[in-house]
Amino acid sequence: MDKDASSTVIKGTIITSIGSAFLTGIFGIVAKNAHYGLLAGAAAVNSGVTAVTFFGIREYAVSPILVSSLTWPQYVRRRRELGIGNNQLELPEKVSWSDLRKHKTLDSGISGFAAGGLLRGWKSGPKAILPGALTAGAICTLLQMAYNELGVTRLKYISRLNKEDPISKIDVPSISTPIPQGGAKSFSEKVLTLVGLQPISDDEHLAKMKIKRETYLKRIAELEAQLEVERAKEDSPP
Repeated sequence: MDKDASSTVIKGTIITSIGSAFLTGIFGIVAKNAHYGLLAGAAAVNSGVTAVTFFGIREYAVSPILVSSLTWPQYVRRRRELGIGNNQLELPEKVSWSDLRKHKTLDSGISGFAAGGLLRGWKSGPKAILPGALTAGAICTLLQMAYNELGVTRLKYISRLNKEDPISKIDVPSISTPIPQGGAKSFSEKVLTLVGLQPISDDEHLAKMKIKRETYLKRIAELEAQLEVERAKEDSPP
């Protein structure tokens, strides 16, 4: 299981709840509904339950099973990142745009299918299980594909920026929230601990940022090389 699974579930649930409440509240205000606050609160709760079910199933059940059993390139790479299993299978040296676009689409589709069937069946009875599962599975797959496409677009944008400003000039952010000295915990630390997140020191934060930086720079370099190959093919005469 991914060591960041708990963090993913928490962040995904919080973001989904806030986004749903915000959009519902805006809609209520535009529609001049006097109870827009109540509607936003209900939307936050309902979407939070849906999100925690979906992300919990994906991070704690579906993804670990797929990562440990499938031999598709993305799952072999993820096994290598986690340091588990037999990783002797050969993989392409470079991660392609197609690989990025397919990242976790199967995981999200299966998890959406399971979560949708479970929640619809619990709310509306057994007859609603299959329609709810199929609808939620399709929606979650499309949302994951859209999320992946945004990531690809972001990487391409960063790649273009790096051609203007060399990669060697990129600085690693070193700003982080300092941890108060002493035994007493601040209110923010208590809140983080309550939701399962632990505050880290400046040195730990900087070390993590450096690792992420190296990973991103390596991926950007690989994708830049692939982009150049694709451009060369497009420019070459038929």
